[in-house]
Amino acid sequence: MQKKPTKPRQKKDFAPHISLEKAPPCHIAGCAHAGVYKAPKSRDQIGEYNWFCLEHIREHNAKWDYFSGMKADEIEDFISDSVTGHRPTWTREERMRFNTAMLHDKLYEFMTNEKPAKPAAAHIPAKMRKNLAILELEYPYTEKQLKSKYRALVKKHHPDMHKGDKEQEEKFKQITVAYKYLLSQEGMTPCP
Repeated sequence: MQKKPTKPRQKKDFAPHISLEKAPPCHIAGCAHAGVYKAPKSRDQIGEYNWFCLEHIREHNAKWDYFSGMKADEIEDFISDSVTGHRPTWTREERMRFNTAMLHDKLYEFMTNEKPAKPAAAHIPAKMRKNLAILELEYPYTEKQLKSKYRALVKKHHPDMHKGDKEQEEKFKQITVAYKYLLSQEGMTPCP
């Protein structure tokens, strides 16, 4: 690819930033010309300007060094950060929030025109099924689900709430036994 030739600058390229009538006096003390060209006050005050006449803006621009006073590593950081416009960035992986298994299933369906076979349900022992039924849970369950369900059922069936009701007392015992069994199966820690 050939480099495009650059045109020499013309007078219109040096057009003033403000009309002569509205221009403040030149920022340089003793200059009688109008300040029609603006220049940032400093690196830290990019949005605030000093106004100069043509002669003094040329002098100012010839001496202006944005990076003066910065160390080499600060300049390197500025340059690498300027690639993204000095805005925060994230890696692609951090922004991806999708289920990869679902993605694989959809891709398989697209490529073969068939629904993927569902994996066989995990074999759950009868004792575990019974305890899950007592706690009104389904497999698989999380520790948080187990503990919150246990707390809710304990509040509902606690003997103090039912003043000597033997049926509620028996249900409370079953809930406690089922909870301890399920905790031991998953290696979880009991509720405080």
